[in-house]
Amino acid sequence: MLLSIQYLRAIAAFLVLLSHTAWKSIQIDNMTLAWWHDAGTFGVDIFFIISGFIMTHTSVKLYQQPHAIRTFLKKRFIRIVPLYWFFTLMALSAFLLFPQLVNSSGGKTEIFKSFFLLPLRANENYLVSVGWTLEFEFIFYFIFAIGLLFTQVRGNIFVFILLTFSFLGSIMLPELMMNHISHAFINNLFFEFALGMLLYYSIQNLKQISLLCSITLIVIGLVWFYATFSGYALMGVRAIDSGIPAFLFSFGLISLEYVWKKKESSLFLKLGDSSYALYLSHPFVLVIVFFLYRKLEKLLPQNEFLMNFSMIFVALVVGYVVHIFIEKKLIILAKFLFYSKY
Repeated sequence: MLLSIQYLRAIAAFLVLLSHTAWKSIQIDNMTLAWWHDAGTFGVDIFFIISGFIMTHTSVKLYQQPHAIRTFLKKRFIRIVPLYWFFTLMALSAFLLFPQLVNSSGGKTEIFKSFFLLPLRANENYLVSVGWTLEFEFIFYFIFAIGLLFTQVRGNIFVFILLTFSFLGSIMLPELMMNHISHAFINNLFFEFALGMLLYYSIQNLKQISLLCSITLIVIGLVWFYATFSGYALMGVRAIDSGIPAFLFSFGLISLEYVWKKKESSLFLKLGDSSYALYLSHPFVLVIVFFLYRKLEKLLPQNEFLMNFSMIFVALVVGYVVHIFIEKKLIILAKFLFYSKY
């Protein structure tokens, strides 16, 4: 795996963590991280870009192979679902015992839909709040899997066109024609996966670009990101206002792969490896740390920085521990169950 991809995973997961930490802080009028409540969602856009890139990068040998679709989907299931179900079961236990602690922001919690990532209505939530992104991921996986029936180029063009049509439909079709199921398949966010696929081919064909060009792409992406989340969105369409800066930022970072290889960052590698575990576990951690901090307010100094730092630090540590002791073991178990008969 490319070092730059691991670094991007680390950055994306950390941004989402910042967003949700900010929301917890805002609930008690701690506005220190208020800007990051919206801006941290940029991490999701980076995740979708990465996903489009990785699927294209790792599936090169699958095209037109026997059982390609089954092989591809099986690998995605093993990588994504076991840990998601683990935390969904945890959330279900909490929901049955303390329903007020799950999806406290409001709306109906859907248990069946949570396990199978089925499309939600406007007032519905998954047991694991961040599961909505996995719904989009798996729809993308199913579309991408169909492309494996063709040659690599034709398959990628087919997937890119479908994702682009989904994007165009989301901004052209009247809202009255849309319902919660339509939104699950006709959504501008799918264009971010297409941008990830485009990024793969851009990197492959350009091979190596100048250091100045790479840094310029990163800077433009960051400036655009700052403008978007400071109230200067270009179009009001997320795939454009957040997706394109995420594409530029990711492009610049991946194009510097030759720089990252000269000196690896063990911290970013660990964060990248545990990014998925952090992504799924941090909502639980934030609730617990926030609750304990409020309960111990007479014993602990009521400092905004200390509270935010505590939530972020504990979430990072727990994410890594979950990756080492739970995620890896669940993947091994899933592989055994899927492949033992062979």
